[in-house]
Amino acid sequence: MNEQTNEPLPEIEENAAKNRIVWDSNKILSVSAILVSFMTFLVLIYQTTIMREQQLLSVYPYLTLFNQGSQTNNYRFVMNNQGIGPAVLDKIEISYKGKVTPYQDIVSFVLDHSEAISSLNNVLHSNIYPGRLVPAGEIFSIFEVKDSYEESVVLRSEIDRLLKEGLTWKITYSSVYSEQWEITERSLSPKKIH
Repeated sequence: MNEQTNEPLPEIEENAAKNRIVWDSNKILSVSAILVSFMTFLVLIYQTTIMREQQLLSVYPYLTLFNQGSQTNNYRFVMNNQGIGPAVLDKIEISYKGKVTPYQDIVSFVLDHSEAISSLNNVLHSNIYPGRLVPAGEIFSIFEVKDSYEESVVLRSEIDRLLKEGLTWKITYSSVYSEQWEITERSLSPKKIH
């Protein structure tokens, strides 16, 4: 400022005018296009995330193990894939009395540790092992007794005895997208681990 007249110096006014942004229609359109492009990019990222989640859920396997027909002539200990995608059994860890065993199949362990089950006439079994594929909606008997109440009682009581003595298992399985879950002898539902 000019101290004598209290008027701004001409050089400062010229610099201020040069630094001032003039908003004409071209600049407004340019900034608007940039903002719209950025917002479109954010929406695209969000949609991609939703599509990925939907894709993973569309092949979600849900394995359960349970008893069926406990007090009948037709007792079954079954594995069921209640999910909408196949399950690949990755690892089966069987422990007994607090120690991990070399067994990777529940059937082999039970048959080797129960003479009563090994001697049953009407027992059927299906082995479960790492690498086995369990299709969506499949239910199969790990152990099954048909048409014999006495043998059903023996099978159920022997499995219960082994569980009370410390038989435990941890089955790790995955979806086709390599997501992993785990179920144990006490699981009410699978637990996601990866």
